Amino acid sequence: MKTISLSLLLLILVPQLGQAQNDLVAIGQTLTHYIEGTTNGQPDRLRKAFHPDFQLYLAAADTLRTIDGQGYISRVKKGQKYNRVSRIVSIDYENDAAMAKIEVYFPDTKRIATDYLMLLKLNDGWKIIAKFINVKNYQTINDLQTKAKQGIAEVKETLQHYIEATAQGQPGRLIQAFHSDLNLYYVKNKQLTVIPGKRYIKNFQVGKQYARIGNVLAIDYENDAAVGKIQILMPKRNRIAIDYLFLLKINGRWKIIHKSFTTKVY
Repeated sequence: MKTISLSLLLLILVPQLGQAQNDLVAIGQTLTHYIEGTTNGQPDRLRKAFHPDFQLYLAAADTLRTIDGQGYISRVKKGQKYNRVSRIVSIDYENDAAMAKIEVYFPDTKRIATDYLMLLKLNDGWKIIAKFINVKNYQTINDLQTKAKQGIAEVKETLQHYIEATAQGQPGRLIQAFHSDLNLYYVKNKQLTVIPGKRYIKNFQVGKQYARIGNVLAIDYENDAAVGKIQILMPKRNRIAIDYLFLLKINGRWKIIHKSFTTKVY
């Protein structure tokens, strides 16, 4: 049996822990640029937070609505204070990909917006590449809990379509799970790289078995928006993929709108 000394273990783990802490701090700084930039009317800080090609997504009238990110920044007037109170709810981070949840309270309208943000670590640091918005009025706790249980079950069903279809060669199920406008985002040579969803689906031949073992690690759900974290083991390649998936409920069905991913050797 192989053993490892405590001192050697610390030499291995301490740099890793230090890097993780550094990344979490950097992600927090990017999110703070976003929060304070929108609250205090600082479009320059927003440009620091967002990738130039970022987009915003939301479900409106049972359709996917996409908003150009640069247009969003241009509507934030320099020096104007906006009555909004924001807080970072959570950050999930793996390698060079991350997902964050932010709640924004608007006192004037008594509404809460939930922002799900996808980030990638690029050559100029952590950048928000996509923002997904859900706005809701106050509801009773029981109502929220009932809807949450139902929503999580429905989201998980869509995620299972994705996991099983990519393992068993079922492109038809992928088409059911994915929105037609879905793209995949990852970091290559510290640059943002995009794969069209339709091209990705063509990688899977009908009936062919693929060495992929998928597992749902986490689901977060708010009204008609959700995010999922998936782990995919690929034994033949000695790699693990971590997928961050964003979903919207459109026409009564949950669809995966966006996929960010990272991989690592195991």
